[in-house]
Amino acid sequence: MPTVLITGGTRGIGLALGKNFAQQGWSVEACYHQDEASASSALKELQALNPSCQVTRCDAGQPVEVQTWVNEVQERHDTIDCGIHNAGVTHNARLVNLEESQWDETLQVHLKGAFNLSQALLIPMIRQKNGHLIYISSLVASTGNIGQGAYTAAKAGLVGLARTLAREYGSRNIRVNVVNPGFHKTRLAEGLSPEAEQNILSWHLLGRSADLAEVCEFFTWLATSQSISGQVFNLDSRLPGWL
Repeated sequence: MPTVLITGGTRGIGLALGKNFAQQGWSVEACYHQDEASASSALKELQALNPSCQVTRCDAGQPVEVQTWVNEVQERHDTIDCGIHNAGVTHNARLVNLEESQWDETLQVHLKGAFNLSQALLIPMIRQKNGHLIYISSLVASTGNIGQGAYTAAKAGLVGLARTLAREYGSRNIRVNVVNPGFHKTRLAEGLSPEAEQNILSWHLLGRSADLAEVCEFFTWLATSQSISGQVFNLDSRLPGWL
């Protein structure tokens, strides 16, 4: 049974991904940071689909916690086939109003979190000569977005990290890709005004946002692919920028 690790996997897109992987016969190892209620609910939903699924408390931005989590997963499973970095946080403010602590936290979770997960997973993946790392980024990483300087910087950094790791470890049969799943009404987007939501939808050439079921199916397909690495996939109808 293949195994996937998902940071921030107990609500929103992370939980939807986990449930789809579980339905497809994967063992899902999800982590969360603080929301115990969501974690408990997610565990019940995931284990109803596949009893081997587990939920663990882990701060993706802390390397020791991530390494401990990965070690525990290794004890439970023969292989770790895919790691998805989904954990996120955002502090929306124009740069002159953004606190340094808010900048640091955003990069800690998004970018250092990807570093922590990748560093912990690369050793077992190198040993087994197989593995896939997938980072969840955002289209705004290549277009920019007013009031999201820290978020866009962190998400753009994921692209550079993924392409570098794809070059470094492709010879070891490790694939590294980035997926921009499109706009969804998750916790990170709950503060948007109706006007802001309409503005985002106006950028979509099809006039509608991404379908979450399609996004989940794409992830499970990509995770099993053997010949795709170093790529950035945009899963809606907005046109990307320079990345």
